[in-house]
Amino acid sequence: MNRVMEAVLEYFNVILVRYGEIGVKGVGTRRRMEGLLVKALKEALESFKVKGKIEVSEGRIFIWEPEDVEAAVKAAARVFGVKSLSPAYATEFAGLEDLVARASEFFSEKVKGKVFRVRARRVGLHSFTSKDVERALGAKLLELGASKVNLENPEYTAYVEIRGRRLFLYDKIHEGPRGLPLGSEEPVLVLFSGGFDSTVASWTLMKRGCPVHLVHYDLGFPETVKVALEAAKFLSDNWSYGHRMKMYIVNFKGAALIVNGLVSPPYRTLVMRKLMVKHAESLAEKLGIEALATGESISQVASQTIRNIHLIERNTKLPILRPLAGMDKDEIIKISMKIGAYEINKKQIEVCGLAATPTPKGRLGRFEKELDKASDIIVPDPIEVDLKNSSLKEALEKLGLL
Repeated sequence: MNRVMEAVLEYFNVILVRYGEIGVKGVGTRRRMEGLLVKALKEALESFKVKGKIEVSEGRIFIWEPEDVEAAVKAAARVFGVKSLSPAYATEFAGLEDLVARASEFFSEKVKGKVFRVRARRVGLHSFTSKDVERALGAKLLELGASKVNLENPEYTAYVEIRGRRLFLYDKIHEGPRGLPLGSEEPVLVLFSGGFDSTVASWTLMKRGCPVHLVHYDLGFPETVKVALEAAKFLSDNWSYGHRMKMYIVNFKGAALIVNGLVSPPYRTLVMRKLMVKHAESLAEKLGIEALATGESISQVASQTIRNIHLIERNTKLPILRPLAGMDKDEIIKISMKIGAYEINKKQIEVCGLAATPTPKGRLGRFEKELDKASDIIVPDPIEVDLKNSSLKEALEKLGLL
């Protein structure tokens, strides 16, 4: 192997970025989603202060010559639509013999004394198959000191990707969040408390390509507003690449006082939830948003039984998405931990501002009668926070919480 090759083997010069669902879309949709994915990747790299040239080619996105490979991997792994990624060494080859020589030079020290396997993938027209590459490279690595081949349970896997005359060599695959890039779908307005459920619900919708905006109802507990804002800022700073997320803080203290004073205790929570949904629907229409979302999980609490969900959603014009409907609390918390929000979410105290336990099976006639008692509530205009362009301190100061 020539000295130039030896000199560059100590570093990776490209990151392979793979996507999943995007690849099965029609040509026009795929191109649009690839553009969204590239936009988000550029923003993520800028956020991590990493420079690199992005290229799209035949189902792959390449980040060429990243200044900091580790930081670039961390950045790309936060972008929705990314299935997986691998730091790789890229070079060109002349034929199968040259390919095996270059790959064996790259992998020889890494497989020495180890049980290994070779996995090859090929795109383009060649005089050899992927299996030919695996057999030839495997045999060469055994000659150079590898212990033996085990296709099912190896200690080390040598990955080879061939695209035309370009050769990519790597040994690690880092998982991405998968899903679709932000902007693939329409925006959604999430009723957001900042606890486990609403945070994970927001993240899950973002994973499906929905740019989310958040509305938080302030019931008179400053600490809950602070935690909600912190959780919102976390989502914006760490997961919303390609989207400018906004949060709307609504003063609902007056509504809570009226409901507590006029509505029968078993129906207070249901009426309050209905008032929030009605207000959120009105806000969404003003913003041009076509769907609401909540972090509700069926029967997790009394207000989230099927009966009560039906009562609260009745006569609502916009669809209400519930991405966590079939999850239990343990599953939701596990996702919160996975995405890095756990330490913030666990600080939130779920309060409704109401001195009553809701009935698990509200009756329609009674519910409508109780709701009518709070029909004249006037709610102040929300305070808008541009999460992307405001620090947490600036946002708290804007709300008078510092």
